[in-house]
Amino acid sequence: MFSGFYFKNCIQTFLLSTLVSVTFSFSVFAQSDKPGPNSEADLLFRIAEESFKDRKYYQSVERLRSFLVLYPGNTKRTDALLLLRNCFLKLDRPEKALEVSLNLYKMEPTAESGLESYLEAGRLLAKMGETDRAKEVFASICRQSYSRTVAEKAALEFSGLDALSDEEPSSDAESCREK
Repeated sequence: MFSGFYFKNCIQTFLLSTLVSVTFSFSVFAQSDKPGPNSEADLLFRIAEESFKDRKYYQSVERLRSFLVLYPGNTKRTDALLLLRNCFLKLDRPEKALEVSLNLYKMEPTAESGLESYLEAGRLLAKMGETDRAKEVFASICRQSYSRTVAEKAALEFSGLDALSDEEPSSDAESCREK
């Protein structure tokens, strides 16, 4: 009635489907059980964010530095640098915040976020008393053609510095306001 070929074929099909389902189960289990490098990076970044929120700025700086060293190509690198700059500002370390702002600008000199970082660098220079360098930064932003919004902000900062100084307004300030 039933030949041996039929039973042999059924057993092979059953074994093959069992093997595939077991292999698939183990691969899914292995992926969910073992965290990948991206999740470790995300965890480290979240810990740094929580430290910042808890006003533990030194801890946040250490976590962010570790993140930047261990995961240099991570997509959250810019966010990590922004948070690092904010930590330095909270710790009253404007020279370190300036360094981070300039690094952000170097990463994306034509993007609006890069120009905003450069604008922040100019503001930090002005707060540190280096008004000539701050004016150079603002004039440089005014001359660029990538972001009109950031250029207008730079023109306002430039005007503020000129108004506070005893010197006659510079030609850069005039050209910045005209654009």
